[in-house]
Amino acid sequence: MAVIVSAIDEPRSAKLGKALIFMVWLVLASALCWSETVWRDEVRALSLALQGDNFIDMLRQMHGEGHPALWYILLRAAYVVVGSPVVLKVVALTIAAAAAYLLVFGLKLPLSIMLLSLFSSFSIFDYAAMSRNYGISMLVIFLIVLSWEKGTRNGLLLGLLFALLANTNVHSVVLVGGFLAYWFFDLILARPRPALTEYRGFATAAAIAAVGIILCFVTVYPTFNDTGQNDLSGKNFALLALGALAAPSSHFMAFYPDRILELVLAYPLASRIFAALMSVLIYASLLALANRRPAMIAAGLVLLGLSLLFTLVYPGGYRHQALWLVFMIAITALTRHTQREGTGAAGIEAAGGIVRFGRLCFLILLALQVVSGIEKINQAFIAEIPLSRSKDFGAFMQSRPDLKDAVIMADPDYLVEALPYYVSNRTYLLREERFGAIVRYTRNARLSLSLADILQTAHRLQRSEHVPVVILLSQRLDQIAAPVTLRESYVWRLSLTPEDISAFQSATSLVKRFGPVGGSDETFDAYVLK
Repeated sequence: MAVIVSAIDEPRSAKLGKALIFMVWLVLASALCWSETVWRDEVRALSLALQGDNFIDMLRQMHGEGHPALWYILLRAAYVVVGSPVVLKVVALTIAAAAAYLLVFGLKLPLSIMLLSLFSSFSIFDYAAMSRNYGISMLVIFLIVLSWEKGTRNGLLLGLLFALLANTNVHSVVLVGGFLAYWFFDLILARPRPALTEYRGFATAAAIAAVGIILCFVTVYPTFNDTGQNDLSGKNFALLALGALAAPSSHFMAFYPDRILELVLAYPLASRIFAALMSVLIYASLLALANRRPAMIAAGLVLLGLSLLFTLVYPGGYRHQALWLVFMIAITALTRHTQREGTGAAGIEAAGGIVRFGRLCFLILLALQVVSGIEKINQAFIAEIPLSRSKDFGAFMQSRPDLKDAVIMADPDYLVEALPYYVSNRTYLLREERFGAIVRYTRNARLSLSLADILQTAHRLQRSEHVPVVILLSQRLDQIAAPVTLRESYVWRLSLTPEDISAFQSATSLVKRFGPVGGSDETFDAYVLK
């Protein structure tokens, strides 16, 4: 596989400057990675990867989880070698570092786009410090750009990369479609018409990509996490689709830093203003590719595809939304390699003002991501607010030898998913009524619970297992004075009454209250059953 690094004739000072920039990124991303407290989605993937006696057994048990297999295979392989949960961070950071290296030394990008992309929140935190499968997408996308010229000769190389990209996460299937759309329109809009062999290359790549996409969907569906999908019952499908196409800002508001999102939540007028502004920035960013029609069409199709996915299948968080930014970065670099579109010099000059305006809007979008990255740095090193309190809970359990054999249960159940990274205690899932550390978001569970149900289950476990029982609750019971039913996760309900709270407090001891978190809801009060 061809991987392009710096140009041979690049000045020595430029090479040294890039090396310094990359080292700054590496130090910053490494510091964020090793200081970050892993949260449930990260550890859940590792728990899934370690299921079964072998790779085949693991793949069978993770079928229907909602993600393709590539990330789990990498984690399982690394764990076989290292034998420690630390592989979660090692693999994620290694992949992110490879992607960052290609961004700095390989992609032909304007310096402004390269720097803003490199120090964006997704590059230094969400795809590096946070150990998820989305960083693989960025790496494979950059490899596609660097392999494009060679891959278009026969389609085999790019087809394999497309298939690999489709198996990083479901959202990247949309990106595969974007690359194929770029290739297709690049062929049909080119003047003079390209040779027939180039169409054969496209067909070969599309066929291999289709196999990868089918493999992705066979792995993901049917999903056992049936409550995690958008509930479209009683809604007009056509209107939802039209809304997604007309107002993408509603699905990409996470491009704003947290400070702006706080204003959006607090003030309805600000919400409308910033939503409109985001629509302008996103659509105008496409104009940066106005003199490269295949690229602009492809980027627009990816934007619309992700919007439809977020509307009709399941909502997207920042890590999903930022994939569009990565695609925009890649397609910008790709079009600097190839200028075959049927736009002549006069057309390019005429479109120059539009392109510059689009480039400015795209730079503003990337600058917002840098601000978000600064917020992550402040949260980690200055405010010292962790993403999760699972690490602190692990330290607490280590300080309590009397609880070394305790069974841990929690409401919501997903609070236990991050714990295996820090403690070896068994965990019990209340709503599924079974031991385990991987929650299945299924309707075939106890969707409604009361505090009395939780206490009753704790007593039953204490009698049957003859060990202490630790109960983690996200709700602060001393702050609830009236009966209330709370929604948790997708469709779960928790009912609390003053009588049940009094009975629970009499039967348990509050042993630790954990502090605030940033970016998740993984803080809780810890109780021990008397």
